Amino acid sequence: MFIKSVSSPIGFFDAIYSDEGLKKLSFLNQNRSRHPSDLKLQKSINGFFSLKGLKSLPPIDLQGTDFQLLVWDALLSIPRGKTASYLAIAKKIGSPNASRAVGTACKSNPIPLFVPCHRVIKQDQSIGQFALGVHNKKYLLSMEGVKHDYL
Repeated sequence: MFIKSVSSPIGFFDAIYSDEGLKKLSFLNQNRSRHPSDLKLQKSINGFFSLKGLKSLPPIDLQGTDFQLLVWDALLSIPRGKTASYLAIAKKIGSPNASRAVGTACKSNPIPLFVPCHRVIKQDQSIGQFALGVHNKKYLLSMEGVKHDYL
């Protein structure tokens, strides 16, 4: 494994890689990393934060439980500028009573931004939580063009 650093409008991330690809984006907030920059990943991050959005995912190496992998795969299907509820994700993966477990899987998502857990909201249309902070969730949804009262 090796670690590189990238910056974004919401702060800095350490990107942790395995031989297969990006394994984790570790949010550092405003603290700069001591690791060298990853120019290729920086280009993907810049694309994500641009008006056009991310064109394709960098190679990723998601590792988790079978349930987490199902949830994270479902998150990848939520289009930019759209949201889905925890309940909708639970139903999509065939576990309609697992809304809370979906929330837990979102919280443990190792690659926020690229596996877009910020696009998951509560059934009552309230914003819900986000591992990188609710203020960053609001920023990301607004940046993607989501129009809602919670923004």
